[in-house]
Amino acid sequence: MIQGNRPQQTFVEWVLNLLEERFPWLGKEEDAQISGANTVDDLNDLHQELKEQLKASSPNDRRVDG
Repeated sequence: MIQGNRPQQTFVEWVLNLLEERFPWLGKEEDAQISGANTVDDLNDLHQELKEQLKASSPNDRRVDG
C-alpha cells in the first residue's frame, strides 16, 4: 500500500535505503575503521531477517511499496 502521496519505491531504491540504514558508512568517502567481522555479522542478521519476512508474507504481499 502506498502511504500518503509518496510514490512507490523501485526495488533498487528500496535496497539502497535498506543498505544505507543498516550500514551508514556505505558510500562515504572518508576512511572509517570498519570491522569486517561486524559487517559479516550484520549482513547475516539482515539476510535472516529478510528471509523470515518473506516466509511470513503471503505471495500477494511480495512487492515493494516503501
